[in-house]
Amino acid sequence: MARFAFIWELGGAYGHLGRMIPVARELRRRGHEAVFIIRELVEAERLLGPHGFSWYQAPLWIGRVMKLPDPLSHAELLMQFGFLDPPALLSICRAWRNLLGLLKVDALVFDYSPTAVLASRGLGLPQLNLANGFQVPPAARPLPPLRWWQKAPAARLLDSEQQVMHVANQVLYELGAPPVESVLDILSGSPDVFATLPELDHYPDRASGDFVGPIFDLGRGEAVRWPAKGALKVFAYLKPDYGALEPLLAALRQLDASVLVHVPGVSRRTVESFSADNLAISRQPLDIEQVRRGCDLAVLHAGISTVAAMLLAGKPVLLFPQQLEQTMFARSVEALGAAVVIPEAAAGQFPRLLKRAVADASLADKARQFAAKYEGYEQAQAIRAVADRCEALLVPR
Repeated sequence: MARFAFIWELGGAYGHLGRMIPVARELRRRGHEAVFIIRELVEAERLLGPHGFSWYQAPLWIGRVMKLPDPLSHAELLMQFGFLDPPALLSICRAWRNLLGLLKVDALVFDYSPTAVLASRGLGLPQLNLANGFQVPPAARPLPPLRWWQKAPAARLLDSEQQVMHVANQVLYELGAPPVESVLDILSGSPDVFATLPELDHYPDRASGDFVGPIFDLGRGEAVRWPAKGALKVFAYLKPDYGALEPLLAALRQLDASVLVHVPGVSRRTVESFSADNLAISRQPLDIEQVRRGCDLAVLHAGISTVAAMLLAGKPVLLFPQQLEQTMFARSVEALGAAVVIPEAAAGQFPRLLKRAVADASLADKARQFAAKYEGYEQAQAIRAVADRCEALLVPR
């Protein structure tokens, strides 16, 4: 029996745990043990507790880096999380090493954890990187820009990568670990398993990869109860910090549809203000399987797991991205013809845009075509495939 550490450092929402929990459960079924070292503890009791897993707070960068421009690349994203400050980054890396030593783990499974990847370098622990398309860009020098649809100055991209690698290698020297040769060594540093499908890659020009398919089953969720009014069923999963949340809820309420909305941690005032006979708001996670089978359309921020769940069920999506990663992903989904992307800046037009999109039959046609292509896809198969790769780490080479 081996002890696996499932590690999540950057990013938010349920998607990271949604990928890791099913794999950890499968490994436990095979006789192994799993512990979680995670970024956010708020949902740990609800999502990890029922499965009996232990969890620990990930060592994180909590400083603020001022006057950085909008990031063009992954290297510039890393600058926001300590990769400009060697002493601070060294402190966080030592904390990672101390924690891994205390937990006495045998193998590491990373989900968007660049500092943990750096800290574990040279420890001799087998590693696997469970990723979506965003977290590991295609190999190149320099790495492709985040906004791959726009030109970016190659000189700036290269300079940023050199700065990040210089800081990382200072830290690695202090730790007595081998240096990195590229930013990919920080973002990944181990075999990459992509829990997505090629059409849903954030980088549409990736030549190849180990794609096992999306994993989106958190293992639990509240029973689904649709409002009685409205024949068309619309599901929405929104974040409470979305800048246009209230205009979007108001527009959803205006639809001639039964609307079920999940907003984790939403205020009581918002629930009371927007609930109606055709719109119900849940603060708790809902059973995603019931939702995707029962809805006709989904309104999402463009988190990969939930979008994939809907498309595999043949349901079109309306996407309201909150940040750059979601914007990248939304562009790929929109190219399939099964989605409409609506920016936050269009809040004043939400009622008109939603009604037009709901009436667009071509979106549902394209979603059904996507689902038909992957008709035989099963999450269980993807979960087993990742667990197989985890166990393969334990085989002496």
